Amino acid sequence: MATNTTDNTTDILLADDGGNIATATCNSCCSAPPSNTTSEEEPEAVIKVFMFESRSQEFVELIGPRFEEHTNGRVKVDVSVVPWAEGDTSLSEIENGARLGLGLYDVFVSSPVIVGSGAPYNGFADMTEYIKTNYLEEWLDIFPGFRESFSSYNGKILMIPFDGDLLHLFYNKDILEYYNFQPPRTWQEYNDIAEQVHNKVFPPTNKTLVGSCLGRAYGVGNAWTAQVLSSMTQTHGASQGSLFDTKDMTPLTSAALVETLKILERQLKYGHPDELNRSIDLNQISMENEECMLSLNWGHAFVQSSNQGRLGVGRVPGSQKVLDRETGKLVTCNKDICPNAVYYDDIGFVNYAPFAGGGWGGAVNENISDEKKKLAME
Repeated sequence: MATNTTDNTTDILLADDGGNIATATCNSCCSAPPSNTTSEEEPEAVIKVFMFESRSQEFVELIGPRFEEHTNGRVKVDVSVVPWAEGDTSLSEIENGARLGLGLYDVFVSSPVIVGSGAPYNGFADMTEYIKTNYLEEWLDIFPGFRESFSSYNGKILMIPFDGDLLHLFYNKDILEYYNFQPPRTWQEYNDIAEQVHNKVFPPTNKTLVGSCLGRAYGVGNAWTAQVLSSMTQTHGASQGSLFDTKDMTPLTSAALVETLKILERQLKYGHPDELNRSIDLNQISMENEECMLSLNWGHAFVQSSNQGRLGVGRVPGSQKVLDRETGKLVTCNKDICPNAVYYDDIGFVNYAPFAGGGWGGAVNENISDEKKKLAME
């Protein structure tokens, strides 16, 4: 019910059985007597969250309502969800908002890759003092790489990580054992196993198998490429660089990139027919329905899997050959060239370079009021 203060009348919203709304107006003399009941109070503040759909369910159903309850309804959390397919465009929108000093959203939930794009324009609030004052112990419990490299910029904490993504190898143990295979240790072994089971009918389930399932659409394919390439270009840890030599920014391509493309070509040959049109959901679904032999995914991907006991997990494959940065050619890995490699009696040294994605984190918009910043950080 809304009162029109200019003509002393009251507008009443009426709904019929079909839910249609109509408005009726009466003079104040025929209005009902005042009621002692009060309507639900409006929140004192609304925190607008901009995020991608892959993590939206947690915010919409869990985190948002809990925070609203924590503030006794003083604060409402309004979540704007962006489809995964529009990820690149949305990241550009966050960067443009930082350039223009816009305060359209209070919180951004995104991959940490956006930190380097928005930080030069002071688009994200510095949370360093807030973290040190309130959550220093919890902050120091986060792996250094995620808190120092992914979430900070020029010594300032600009993002709070929610999780960290580390790629793992996943395989169907029943299929692997049926065909008498061991989990692949190298990319060559990965592709050899995929080739030998691809398009075969697995008798226990009567399903036609797919050798490898790696969705490559919407930018996910670069993770698989980086994982293969880095196993040949990075032998001394992340500080050495995997795409560029950190000494002089020389591209680490040449023979290593050529070999990477050959490996990826075989993966596609014995891969799922829909790989180029699907994202990482393909990896998950194909392993869950037991049609796929091998896949890569983030470590937490199958925590609630229906295939408990049949799903194997291991180290992402590595390479027996690595890039000689002086000659640009591939050489056989040994303990001197690859000090962190693993030695196997039958195949020798294998170099591994675990690929850690930034995961997801939350940043606060610098271009909002101090009061909003405080609420957003909470």
